[in-house]
Amino acid sequence: MPESSSSPKPTLRLPENPAIEAYKDQNRWAHLIEISVGLTPKRKLIVESLMTRPWFQRTSKELQLELAQLPQQGRENHDGFLADLAGRPDKMGGIEVLELAKLPRGNFALIPTFKVKNEKGDEYTYEYVSWRYGPNSGAKGIVFIENGGKISHFVVLRGEKFATGQKESDSVGGFIDLNVDGIKTVLQRIDREIKEELGVSDLKIKAVYDLGEVLPDAGMTNNKPRIFAAVINADEAQRVSGSPLNLDKYELRAGVVIIPISQLGKTTTINNDSFFLSAVARSAAYGIIDVKHLRNSSQA
Repeated sequence: MPESSSSPKPTLRLPENPAIEAYKDQNRWAHLIEISVGLTPKRKLIVESLMTRPWFQRTSKELQLELAQLPQQGRENHDGFLADLAGRPDKMGGIEVLELAKLPRGNFALIPTFKVKNEKGDEYTYEYVSWRYGPNSGAKGIVFIENGGKISHFVVLRGEKFATGQKESDSVGGFIDLNVDGIKTVLQRIDREIKEELGVSDLKIKAVYDLGEVLPDAGMTNNKPRIFAAVINADEAQRVSGSPLNLDKYELRAGVVIIPISQLGKTTTINNDSFFLSAVARSAAYGIIDVKHLRNSSQA
């Protein structure tokens, strides 16, 4: 019987060779086709990519819909998480990913939990933690102060952290909200983060060095934030308050600590912030600071 001209037309490109036999029937995708009219063009492309993955085809319709309809606008955008999810391999390290079993999530992070099978045929679950922005979640780093053409001091933050429930050392920076509030590039976001966290909206930043990515915990999270080093001159540093007002409502209060560069080695031995340690090491490796500053003079 010919299809009625009034039949709804798919708004998603259906996979040509579905791995799961049942999904060769177009009606099996009806739940995603129905909600696709409310998806942005970018989200539609991501969902189409997900639809080609065998694990996604085995996943329950409820979870397929939850993934497809994760927030897609503004600060709550989950496109980064979904794009990374769609590009993950189906097999790795001797296990095959069978299906998504559940998707616990909070305001900032998700814990996709998969049913997997190893080479012996044993089935169990495996999970990881992802920020909603995906692996490229943000950038953190160190600010150096230059006086008379030489690095004389460096800046760290000190404040309470919700995750540890304690006061901790911290690095300047944070999440990167690309395409929000006019932010288009990582370096542009870094510039704004430095001004926000040092409490000077018109702070003049002499230079920002992109030091690449780091893996804070590759065994638990896909997170690959960038690290950076920035330089401001001494006159600008005098405008920085020890208790700046950060207008980001999602961040806890933190105070600025300015430390002489002669104490960098000692500080490195007691500062447990992984972003600080990475930024210091790469700053020395790239010649932004002299490696001699890493010597702990108190242990000499």
